[in-house]
Amino acid sequence: MDPDWPFDDPPNVAVFTTRQVMKGEHIIDYVVHDDDDGAWQFLNRAVDFDMANAMLVGLSEMVKRDSSLRELWDLPYGWFAWREGKGQPWHRAEMEQETG
Repeated sequence: MDPDWPFDDPPNVAVFTTRQVMKGEHIIDYVVHDDDDGAWQFLNRAVDFDMANAMLVGLSEMVKRDSSLRELWDLPYGWFAWREGKGQPWHRAEMEQETG
C-alpha cells in the first residue's frame, strides 16, 4: 500500500460519483461521508444525483482526478464538504440529523 495514502479506506474502495464528473463535464464540489455505512460520495451540486447518472469507481480514481480531495481524508462519518469552485478551499459541516 502507498505509504502516502491519507485515507483510512483503501485506494480501491468503491465510491459514488456521477457520469458528468467522470467525463470531466463538472468538477467535484460536494463530498459526503455517509454516517450509516461510511460510503463516500463525490458530486457536483449542479447535477442532481440519480441512479441514471450514478457510477461506482475506486477512491484512488477520484484522488487522481482531483488531488485536493486528499485534504478530506479525515472527514468524519456523517459530515459533508463543499467548495465554491476549483482551487477554492474546502469547507466542512456535519449533516443535519433527522428526528422523528
